[in-house]
Amino acid sequence: MTAATAQPKTSSPTIADIRRKLIENGYWPVPVKGKFPRFKRWQRLRMHVPQVDGYIRQYNDHASTGIICGPLVAIDVDAPDASIAEKLIARLMEIPGAAQAPCRTGKAPKCLFIFRAADPRSKLETAEYRVNGHKCQIEVLGEGNQFVAFGDHVETGKPYTWANGDPLELPLQALPEITPEAVDSFLADADAILAAAGEPLTKKAEPRMQPQGGDTFWQRVNSAALANTDAWVTSLFSTATKEAGTGAWRVRSKDLGRNLEEDISVHPDGIRDFGEEKTTTPIQLVIDFGGAATTTMAAHWLCERLGRDPADFGWETRQPVATRMSFNARPHVVADNDNDDDDVDDAEATFDANTIPEADCYPPGAVGKFARWITSCSRFPSPHLSLVSALATTAVLAGRRYRGPTGLRSNLYAVALAESGFGKDISIRAEDAILATATDGEKVAETLLADKLRSLPGLAGRLRKFPVALGVVDEFGKWLAELTGRNAATHNKEILTALMELTGAPFGTWGGAEKADGNLSRVVQPCLVMHGVSTPSTFWEALGSGNISEGLLGRLLVIDAGTTPPKKVRRPAGSIDNPPAEFGEMVDKLLGWQGGGRYGPGAFYALSANSKTKPWPMVTAAYADGVEDVFEGFDDRMRALKVDPQYRPIRSRVGEHAARLALIVAVGCDPEEPVITQEIQTWANRVAEASFRSILRGAHDNVADNEKGREYLRIKRMVDAAKSEGLALGVITRRVKGSLDRNRLNDVLAQLEEAGEIVLAEQPGERGQTRTRYWSRSYMPEDAKPCAKL
Repeated sequence: MTAATAQPKTSSPTIADIRRKLIENGYWPVPVKGKFPRFKRWQRLRMHVPQVDGYIRQYNDHASTGIICGPLVAIDVDAPDASIAEKLIARLMEIPGAAQAPCRTGKAPKCLFIFRAADPRSKLETAEYRVNGHKCQIEVLGEGNQFVAFGDHVETGKPYTWANGDPLELPLQALPEITPEAVDSFLADADAILAAAGEPLTKKAEPRMQPQGGDTFWQRVNSAALANTDAWVTSLFSTATKEAGTGAWRVRSKDLGRNLEEDISVHPDGIRDFGEEKTTTPIQLVIDFGGAATTTMAAHWLCERLGRDPADFGWETRQPVATRMSFNARPHVVADNDNDDDDVDDAEATFDANTIPEADCYPPGAVGKFARWITSCSRFPSPHLSLVSALATTAVLAGRRYRGPTGLRSNLYAVALAESGFGKDISIRAEDAILATATDGEKVAETLLADKLRSLPGLAGRLRKFPVALGVVDEFGKWLAELTGRNAATHNKEILTALMELTGAPFGTWGGAEKADGNLSRVVQPCLVMHGVSTPSTFWEALGSGNISEGLLGRLLVIDAGTTPPKKVRRPAGSIDNPPAEFGEMVDKLLGWQGGGRYGPGAFYALSANSKTKPWPMVTAAYADGVEDVFEGFDDRMRALKVDPQYRPIRSRVGEHAARLALIVAVGCDPEEPVITQEIQTWANRVAEASFRSILRGAHDNVADNEKGREYLRIKRMVDAAKSEGLALGVITRRVKGSLDRNRLNDVLAQLEEAGEIVLAEQPGERGQTRTRYWSRSYMPEDAKPCAKL
């Protein structure tokens, strides 16, 4: 069979019909505009039938429908020359079962055949060749790819046609199976056919070489790690595979959770990230994908795996590593390169790497809809602040009446970190506006919203009156300082204790004990949700190491909005005084409203809750097929992370955050029968892990127990911020503005040098002069030489 002789078949169902049928037949449809989806993270889309109409509304300009590959393999014969296309198709027909493979044509003689994957793999392809004036190539689409299955071809303007059946008729399981061996054999022969008929245009990029030599500790560690990749690659990437022919380790982008088609290659001659189209180093890989907060930690982690003492590479044994953190998993944050400044020009790159992608600020269901509306109302829109507000609103509406498969409820303490001018006022006001859209209007807002919690009796009285509450705290850092400071009043410290107790209270009761301010009445399974907003500086300054060890910091979900200021919108599309009409129905459903009349609200109505009795009825969210493994695998990975013992209380809470987030979003998608889908759980895992990484870095860089510790961190941040420019001693002296005397400043600089955080080095100038500056280890120029120790 050839594309020319196949009898085309067209169909005229609606877009919704097409996508629903594809889902029923086991495929993964995706909205397409032109030839590609124009939204982020489409590779992870696993659309369900109830979501079809929603995606059509959300992406109404995506008129075509694609199919995501993975379980499906698509062989694209991209050969405009008819004679060579016929030869390639003739060879393809030699693959067992290929004669039964459906064939899609958009612009003949180019065509595409689909198979069921015996073993899903990433994209493979031949080199590109010029044959009779046409660029020709074979592409085998796999995990992370898609192709347009239904819609109009962008060049011909005519619908794609199918021959030999199509995905609307044939379920995925009915397609002929193709093995990796058959694919590899076909590609080799196809490359030979193309090479015999034309001339090569491109070859697949090879890893660029990394320098092997070097006089610095960091370069020596990098060189040693490249010379012995077997010692550390699988510890960093558990799914890495070694290629027999090249000796290179291959790490798939899918396993890293990246929306990229190409992989990472770790070879003794160098490391190449084909997805990002850049070279990198072993130290940088440990930072980017292992979670090490500094190059010092990354280098020492590599030394451990290599079985070498850091002193072997020139590390002075008297230099302590301030914090040892070794990770065995991929973070969702990106650190700067350990030796290369070229890729980190803007000042916000490092800090903003702690933020979650904007696409993750809009999960499915009520949470995403609330967040989008909040963002639309602000003159300085911040999706991250909107997400925290939407999560808190949905969590308090879910209240005590929902629980996840692990038993956790929706009691969430979420904190948004943002600099001034990020529109935090809108994110706080929006909660009141959304709650007031309910049938009971202001009563809902008055019942659920709590003023700033100032005393333990006040908190207890609030929960006794109604066992569900949303505490909104502006300037959360300052409020936290009142609770955690050394001079904090006893009644403030009791609030802190209560906050930690209440995270577990949804399983039983809280209160019923004598306290300094009187007896706390017993409250059955309360749900306290906290929404805090703070500048990063005031938040971190309020914390000490005790807050880490006692578990407070681990109970907080921290969403960092970064430092890039929002772009001003002169006339926001939304209005905080005019929420969408659909919000009223959404809030009513979340509250359990069942219609009008004297008994309209019913027993399920949240505002009928009593603090002395268990919530009833109760709804338990269920996992969709296979999703439990997604959560448990994530939880196991988080708990297996090797961190400094002081950070273990934080690590142990990451899985709980993911479970709560998944429950809240699932309830927002369907309050009657909440189901935690793979899309929801994967999103929740990403956000929980991003919070964890932000807390680790923030705690390492900012938390100090005394004034000397704060001075140490202040100078470190100052030098770090200078990046490749470094800072002269005179500049540092002027910036401290007399807050440190010269002797104390010298002591701090010496401590930072001993800890390996900074280095005093000399760099030759363009005109022959030499400049002496302090550099962060991460940014020291290659031509700078450390000054001799006195």
